Formats: sequence, structure tokens, C-alpha cells
Amino acid sequence: MSRLILATGMFLLVIVFGGWAQVARISNPSPAFYTGAQAQRGKALFAQHCSTCHTVNRSGSRPLDLAGAEWIQEWYSVADLFSKTYWTMPADNVLSLSEDAHVDLVAYLLQVNGLPAGNQDLPGDVNEMRKMVLTPRGSRSVRNENKSGNLAEGYYSSQQAKRGRLFFLGSCGLCHAAEGPGPNEDPTRITPASGTGMWLGSQRFYMRLAGDRFTQRYHTVGDLFNKIRTTMPAYDGGGLSPEMSVDIVAYLLEANGFPAGEEDLGGDSSTMKAMPLVEKGFQRLFNGKDFGGFQFVLGHNCAPRPSGCGHTDPGTTFQVERGTIFSSGRPLGYMYTEKKYLNFTLRFDYRYLPNEGMERDDDFYGNSGYLLFITKNEVWPKSLEIQGSNSLVLSVIPVDSKAKFTVDDEARKRAIHPVGQWNSVEIVSKDGQVGSSLNGTLISIVSEHEFREPGYIGFQSEGAKIYWRNIRIREE
Repeated sequence: MSRLILATGMFLLVIVFGGWAQVARISNPSPAFYTGAQAQRGKALFAQHCSTCHTVNRSGSRPLDLAGAEWIQEWYSVADLFSKTYWTMPADNVLSLSEDAHVDLVAYLLQVNGLPAGNQDLPGDVNEMRKMVLTPRGSRSVRNENKSGNLAEGYYSSQQAKRGRLFFLGSCGLCHAAEGPGPNEDPTRITPASGTGMWLGSQRFYMRLAGDRFTQRYHTVGDLFNKIRTTMPAYDGGGLSPEMSVDIVAYLLEANGFPAGEEDLGGDSSTMKAMPLVEKGFQRLFNGKDFGGFQFVLGHNCAPRPSGCGHTDPGTTFQVERGTIFSSGRPLGYMYTEKKYLNFTLRFDYRYLPNEGMERDDDFYGNSGYLLFITKNEVWPKSLEIQGSNSLVLSVIPVDSKAKFTVDDEARKRAIHPVGQWNSVEIVSKDGQVGSSLNGTLISIVSEHEFREPGYIGFQSEGAKIYWRNIRIREE
């Protein structure tokens, strides 16, 4: 019976470390993080608890080998390696070894991967281990603002995605896959004999992180980053080094067909929230770095210069800030698309800045709006306005035109987020009708309007400080 239990336990160890790879040992050791005596203790523990299923001699076959340049690069810091061993080993009796024993095991793994011994034991303090970097990121420039002028410029670098792939294998590869299945392997269902996957009753599955469902679930780079940062890996949710999380995001972007750029993706969550993962068929209207694709007309009762009094540059009225567009609300006017649209789906997020002294949202009277079907630019033009005023958002105002419409005020009250928080808008114009939704809830329907030709789309400056981000459109 004891032999059967031991064999079962060793098989489970293979499962847990199923994503780890084997290649040549590292040639440039990191600074010393452990002592030789500590590694010797770890060696004895490895022989007792791990050696039936694992080797450290670059064998390249089962039992899985845990030594080599690629294997050690699956961990950004010593803390990430410790997390994997502590929370998953031994798989048939998790947490049966003491914390000190796991620390000694990690010391041994560092030794067999070519890292030199020092004069102090590896500490059991995870925060200290986070400072012990195994995979330096180098001096490559980092994208901490959204400079991407179009989709082809990318949000990450190829080198970052390469690092992220190894991090993914080490911390995510047990349950997830992001690349194509191997021969004779279904994209999601696998055989128990594979030693990997997620156990669901008698079946084994990979949860795939590539395909159409990816952009349906994650609308921005920030959404994906926050998912990984706070919940992954499942055995130690939120336990990865931030650098690992960011690089894993880069790898998943690459695996889902988003092209690389020149700079690494930075770790600022709010900036990543302004990096849209454009849904299939959509194009960015705002590139995140400048006003390419937009024009302006600013000034009360003004047409554009030179025939009118209106300014045609953004001035201080419209500014790009950390991947978003900010409007000061002064003077009156609007920015508008260079291209005209008739049938389309427009999506974007907006956020008002609360006024000083506000006690409740009813005290906020900030105003803006979205002008559809503009053919002659002036402040204000003939158009169909989808209201942006906070208390009346997505109501309808036919400007010098006629329309039939309905508005669901109660639905708006349920859907709107508090002043100061982001709200998501979708405006769909098709076959002479316009429907507008707030945070996924339909608010207004224009059943008839008089516009039959394509026109510009305008974003109003109308007295309130407001931000927009993730502006994208699909022509219908």
C-alpha cells in the first residue's frame, strides 16, 4: 500500500510541474542568494520527496528535469519560484513540508541551475525573496503611456512577450494554454495521461486563453492585467511579481494576434485601462497619443476660420493625458472625426471630474454631448445630439432637425455610475434608427430621423471637465 501511495504522489508531482521545460544551464549566474549548507539540506529533501519524478541533469524526458536556462527563466524572482513549490508541492499532500523545508528546496534548485552560493541562508521572508531577481528585464524602454498611433504599433515588445511565454509556462501552463494544440490533441479536452490540465470530474481540460472569447472578455489591456495581477496563479492568487504579470500580459497579447511594438508594456494599471483591445471589426478613432483623425471648431456661435471666428486647433480645450482625451469645457465647441459616418457602432468610455463641494450626484450639472451626422461645422451644427449631460445622459436632442425617440429614465438611473467613475457608452446607427446604451443598458431609441447622408461625429466641450478613452468605431 505504501508503495502505491508513493507512486501516486510522485505522479501528481509530475502533474504540478507539467509546464516546466528543460534546456542548458544558465551561463550568467545571478548574485548569491543562499548558502552551500542550505542547498545540501535541500538536496536531501529533493532526493526524498522529488527525485522519483524529477531530475536536475538536463535529461529532457520524464521524470521532468528542473535545471536549465529556460527553466530558471520561468521565474522573475526567487519569490515566484518559492510560491510554486510551497503551494503545490508535494501534490498528493500539499503543505505537508515546513516552510523552512521549501526554502531549502529552492536553495538547492538555485544551486543546480548555476547560481553561486553565498554567506547567508535564503530567508523565508517572501518580500525579501521578491528582491532577488532571477530574470532581469534589462534596460529596454518601457511604455508607461499609450503612445500607440495605430494597432500595428503595438503595446509591448517581442522580447517582453518571449519572457512572458516562459513565465506563463511556469505559473500558468498547468491549467491554461494560449497556443495551438499539439498533434492528436483537442483544443480544450486532453487525456489524463498528459499529466497536465484542469481536473473536472473524470475529464481533463485546458482553459484556453486565445481566440474570439479573449477580446469579448477583456476590453482593455488593463482588464487583462488586473485579472492576472489579482487572481493568478490559482494556487496563489495575486502572488506573482508585478513584472511577471505584465510580461504574461504581453505574451497573451502576442498569442491573440496583437502585434508587437518597440517598447515594453509598463506596469501602470490606469494607463493600461486606456489601451483598448479593439473588438473584431472595430477601428480606433483615438490613437492614445495625439489628435490624429480629429478636427476642431471652438468658439461660441462660431464657424471655423478663415471664414468664421472659430479656432481650429485644440488649444487647452482638448488635451491628451495618459492615453485619454481631456476637455476643460472652455470655450464652447467640439472635436469631430475627419471621416463621415452614417451606419456605425460607436463605443467609448467617459468620466466627469466632480465639482468641489459636491455632496451627491444630483449636485452635478456637468454637460457635454455627441453630435451625429454633422455636414456643416459650426457651434452648434445641425445634427442629432445624443446628450452627454450627466443627469440626462443619452437623451436625444434633434438640433435644427426632427426625430422621433423614446428615453428610459429609470433604466438610466439604474445603469449610471457615480460622478468621477468611468461609464461606457455604445451608440448604434443603422437603417435610419439610433440606439444608445449606458454600461450595457439601452437608454434611448431614435425610431426616425431625417439624416440620410454620412456626417461627422462630434464630442462637445460644454462647460464641464470630462475625460474620454477607448474611442472606437465599426462601420455597419
